[in-house]
Amino acid sequence: MAEADLPMVSVIAPCRNEVLFIEKAIRTILENDYPTELIELLVIDGMSTDGTREIVGRMAEHDERIRLLDNPKKIVPSAMNIGIKASQGEYILRIDCHSTFASNYISKCIELSRRTCADNVGGYIITLPGADTRIAKAIMAATSSKFGVGNSTFRLSGPEQEAETVPFGTFRRNLFDKIGLYDERLVRNQDIELNSRIRKAGGRIVISPDIRVNYYNRATYSGLWRQSFNNGLWNPYTIWLTGGGLALRHFIPMFFVIGLFTLSLCAVFQPPVKWVLLGYILVYLCSAGFFSIKHTRRNKILSILVLWSYIVLHISYGFGSLCGLITIPLKFPCRDKNISNEGPVEGTA
Repeated sequence: MAEADLPMVSVIAPCRNEVLFIEKAIRTILENDYPTELIELLVIDGMSTDGTREIVGRMAEHDERIRLLDNPKKIVPSAMNIGIKASQGEYILRIDCHSTFASNYISKCIELSRRTCADNVGGYIITLPGADTRIAKAIMAATSSKFGVGNSTFRLSGPEQEAETVPFGTFRRNLFDKIGLYDERLVRNQDIELNSRIRKAGGRIVISPDIRVNYYNRATYSGLWRQSFNNGLWNPYTIWLTGGGLALRHFIPMFFVIGLFTLSLCAVFQPPVKWVLLGYILVYLCSAGFFSIKHTRRNKILSILVLWSYIVLHISYGFGSLCGLITIPLKFPCRDKNISNEGPVEGTA
């Protein structure tokens, strides 16, 4: 494809307190093989306090393609909307600052979008450990396996195909004039909800193995618990606020946790039920143990750590969803309208 035919791309990077990852993420984008003059990088910072802003500021002094914008609401959907409104490109390419990108990432995204005429395109995630520790490697194994994340297509691998969602995403900018901006009511699941809107409007989402993203996972069990709990927490909220967007697999951990609570409670009043509870737990542990051994090539210590990673991942996610279900009336007594979708998108395409 001739350079004269290539569109301008606005890369939007929401971030908050990413001092350990921000510089590497930015550098891998700016070092892409896409024409320099056709890239702008908008870093939308959620008022970081760990030195992230200073790093971005120093990099912006040496590269005029970088712009640092404030995100007072400190959440991803508002960051994306700020970036989209301030962007100048024909294409919007969202990135995550916990990631790094291949040198052909931008060009591959644009090529796929143009060839397929899809409304959103992306690639498969390569999950990497967030630190050089056994625990981080165990968490990586758990969060990149089918037992850990279900049939989440983009976290596994596969051919070029239509998908329900892709990580981050590459869009033609005028798409947001048609379907609206990101839903700022959603602290989590905003990508899933946006992609659901795209599909409901008759749009297509395509994922390709030619596009790969290196994603650095949480490095500690406490970090995994917080991330998974919050992801699970927002599943019932998302259904309540938007009326859909999620699949049954998102709620399987919640059903598992409900089963644990129910059987435990019944066992208190009906002692024989403890054998059912024991069997319930053993079935899970045997399944988790099988996949732990499978993914660690019989390394005993790592197998145990992966097993524990599965337990933390599933319990925290399921418990989060259960908490979300219970607290819906308190947090969202009514379904407020998504005002983010009102009005045309500002800026110049």
